[in-house]
This record gives sequence, C-alpha cells and structure tokens, in this order.
Amino acid sequence: MEFDKEKYKVWKLPHPMLLHWIINPGLAFNELILGQRIPKITLIDKTSDAPLMERQYVPCPECGALNDGRLWSKSNSFGHWFGYVCPECHGKIPCLWNITSLILLALTFPIWIWFKIFGEARWLEKEKGRFAEVMSSELPEAKKTNWLKMGITYGILMFCIMVLPKIFQNQLTPSAIAIQAVIWLGGGLVFGLAMKLFLGSRK
Repeated sequence: MEFDKEKYKVWKLPHPMLLHWIINPGLAFNELILGQRIPKITLIDKTSDAPLMERQYVPCPECGALNDGRLWSKSNSFGHWFGYVCPECHGKIPCLWNITSLILLALTFPIWIWFKIFGEARWLEKEKGRFAEVMSSELPEAKKTNWLKMGITYGILMFCIMVLPKIFQNQLTPSAIAIQAVIWLGGGLVFGLAMKLFLGSRK
C-alpha cells in the first residue's frame, strides 16, 4: 500500500518499537495467552498535535481503510490470537509475531492446530460483534487515561507471572516475596509513567 508520506509517518520493521515486540521473549505471554497483537504497519499522523495514542492508524491492505488504532485498546486489546480484523471489510490485517511465540507454536503444533481449524470461524464472528460494541462507545483519550492504574495493573500481572510459580514451589522466603512485590510494584509505576510520557505526549 502507498501512503501520503507528507501526512503520515510509517512505523514498520525495523522500527525499534516493533523490533522490541519481536525480540522480547516475555511478550510471548501477551501474544499466546492474552491474545495481544501488533500490526505490521502503523501510521502516525504528522499533521495533528494530539497525543501519540490519538493519532495512530492501522491500515487495512484489503479495503484501504485507515482504522483508528484505539479500536484495539482497553478491553478490545485482548483476544486477537488470529490477528487483527478490519472493522470495515472484516479482512485480515497482517500482524507481527514474537520469535519466542513462533518457537512455542512450532513445538505445540499438534495441540493448537485443532483450535485454528474448528475455532477460527467462530472467533471471527465474535470479533465482528466486539467491533459493534467498540464502534458505539467512546474511544479512549490520553487525558482521560488512568496511567497510574495501568502501571499498577502491569506490576501485579508481572508479579503473578514471575513470582507466583516460585511461591507455589516454596522457592522464596516471606522476605524475598515482599522484596519481589516492591520491585514489581515499582516497575509497574515506572511502566505507567513511561506510557504516559510516550503515548500521552504531544508532537
């Protein structure tokens, strides 16, 4: 697809943000368990002075629609195991794959292939219904986003993923658990602040 380079900045490989998504092994959890995906191409409106999160667009290669990137945010940021679906034509929008995800998928092929064969069509119908709800609701704005809540949620999630298995295996003392809780809470707050500075920043 051709884009107006005067109006849009094109994010695609090897953009650092996209490389991070591909290389970071921890993001395999986001893809395989949470169903979070990243489109191969994102357009950033250079003519707008709105915060970054409000000037991102995801192009559809099948119908040419420029979809607001916020359509895949909040509660609709999860469950996209088979990729993004264009809300205009219901065509597939190409997404990236994390390297670790691809390795795990190759190793577990006999398990998940049945989910794809018998479940993808049903998943597509569900995606259409989700978009009907998203399109009828107000899209998130940077000034209304609770970045603190986002950071705390991230910290709790990472604590559960990284620390809870060790707790269940009795590998950590109570003091070590407390230290880990403080570390991940602090990490979550830093993450929330980073998202505020990055996605909530104006041009």
